Amino acid sequence: MIDADDRRLIAAAASAAEQAYCPYSHYPVGAALEADDGAVFT
Repeated sequence: MIDADDRRLIAAAASAAEQAYCPYSHYPVGAALEADDGAVFT
């Protein structure tokens, strides 16, 4: 099951993909990482 924390990371990665710069491949990619202290990095 996907819990609330996973959904938060998925949403952060999707947001990063929307802002991706990909003029040649036209294939936006986003990633999100949660640190031990709960901080999310994209």
